Amino acid sequence: MISPAKVALFIPDNLKKFKRKLFERIGVSIIRQGGRVIYHDPAKMDDLPEKIVPIVGCHPELRSRIDQWSATGRTFIYWDRGYCRRIFATWLPRPTSGSGYYRWTVNAFQMREIRNVPKDRWMAVKTPTAPWSEGGRHIVVAAPSATYHAFHGTHDWEQKTVEILKRYTDRPLIIREKLCARPLADDLKGAHALVTHQSNAGVEAVIMGCPVFVDLGSAAALVGQTDLANIETPIYPDRKPWLWSLAYSQFSEEELVDGTLWRHLA
Repeated sequence: MISPAKVALFIPDNLKKFKRKLFERIGVSIIRQGGRVIYHDPAKMDDLPEKIVPIVGCHPELRSRIDQWSATGRTFIYWDRGYCRRIFATWLPRPTSGSGYYRWTVNAFQMREIRNVPKDRWMAVKTPTAPWSEGGRHIVVAAPSATYHAFHGTHDWEQKTVEILKRYTDRPLIIREKLCARPLADDLKGAHALVTHQSNAGVEAVIMGCPVFVDLGSAAALVGQTDLANIETPIYPDRKPWLWSLAYSQFSEEELVDGTLWRHLA
């Protein structure tokens, strides 16, 4: 268990107003428990004692520091939008009341293992799960956003992915841009598989019943495949333990402040 007294939350200056208010609330909670908050200047993260755990989000100016922490074995926490029941950028049901969810992960950008946890949190988010769809024809390629490219260095991912797919399949490809207004479910109807890097589209596709091929760092890799050479043979595993783990890897706005986060963060 990570103690909030041993963390330092970085709050950048380019957050949208609603998110800035949320993370200021989280910061107040952390400070009350003996932790730290660093505003706006990434360089100040370099002055933190080794025993302090940095908390950062998807900000390109921090990526080199995250890579250094990973290389040296330093513990860090990464936050981003939740896997389901988030407010924005989702094709799954959104909250009808209350707050959206955010994922918080230790030493990774997404959930990296299926944990032995109960189903209570998954049942509480009330997100319908469709049966696996088999026998589809086309492949959906979900491209990352510009911010994602800058953070993960994936500027040529789409081109390389299409080239690899054409080596192993003659199936039609539907290229889906990040800001596409067309519902994801429309593209997944009759799809053989969805291919993406670490986009939440991979997680959403699995929940919608479409098999996926993703980067190893994606939470969906735990129930999908990572080698495009296997594109003609998708897998359809039992998703229940994975779904339950997803729910234990994301937290509502209230849980990020009231202490629930620190009891379940792993």
